[in-house]
Amino acid sequence: MVNLFGNKDALIGSLDLLFGALYVLGAFIFRKSVANDMLDTGFSVIGASACSCLAFILVKSITDWSIKIPFAIGLGVWVAAGFLLATPIGDGWAGGKE
Repeated sequence: MVNLFGNKDALIGSLDLLFGALYVLGAFIFRKSVANDMLDTGFSVIGASACSCLAFILVKSITDWSIKIPFAIGLGVWVAAGFLLATPIGDGWAGGKE
């Protein structure tokens, strides 16, 4: 598979971009439909997206595990960072509710 940012030794490849996009789009959808409407709690899109993408890239780059384990770790960080960083960052509500 050809990477978008370099040769086979690139830090960010096509699958990394795909999983990053899934984390970001999932955060937008999850915040509005689940966290705000069903759970009535805040969920940080910025915190969840940034932390999960960083965790995924770091774990994938440091270890030799299959792609499933870094994705699962990134998903766990996505959930934790989304709920924990909603109040400190201040982007937890989709409709501007405080």
